Amino acid sequence: EKSKLRATQKYVRGVFSGGTLCYQAQQVLRDVGLSVRSNEPLIKGMKLQDSSLSVEHTLIDVGANEFTEGKPHPMVDSTKRVERILTEAEDPQVAVLLLDCVLGYVAAEDPAGDIATAISDAKRIAKQRGDNLVVVVSVCGTELDHQGLEAQVQSLEEAGATVFTSAFQAARFAALLVTERER
Repeated sequence: EKSKLRATQKYVRGVFSGGTLCYQAQQVLRDVGLSVRSNEPLIKGMKLQDSSLSVEHTLIDVGANEFTEGKPHPMVDSTKRVERILTEAEDPQVAVLLLDCVLGYVAAEDPAGDIATAISDAKRIAKQRGDNLVVVVSVCGTELDHQGLEAQVQSLEEAGATVFTSAFQAARFAALLVTERER
């Protein structure tokens, strides 16, 4: 995947349905030496001035209050996530989209299906301008969840995503794809 990226593609953009996996991904990227901005940053100085505009490596918690006030949480309604995925795909400097997909009773009936079309569209947007966009998704769940782990993974892979069942491994993979590219 790394060899398919253009030299100008150097940033990871994450769109998370909740804070915990967003925080973990920030730490993983920081551990490999990347500076990460967020609407919910680990370090106060890395807070985005405007959460609607990503800067360099940016991980967004779409489940934060600023996005959910008076609206359904993104674990049940992926509308805001889909919008942000497509927005990030428009940036030719983005190499990797890092996403989460959470299963369970508090999640949508088909969380992978809710973002699969956006993943396919994001990859198509990048391809139309001659870029390869890598989409990495962590699926948090088990085969006992009513959505079915295997079916969710399959849906994401069919959309063109590289899927991990470990959020740490997904974030690490995303980070390694861009290390040494921003220099």
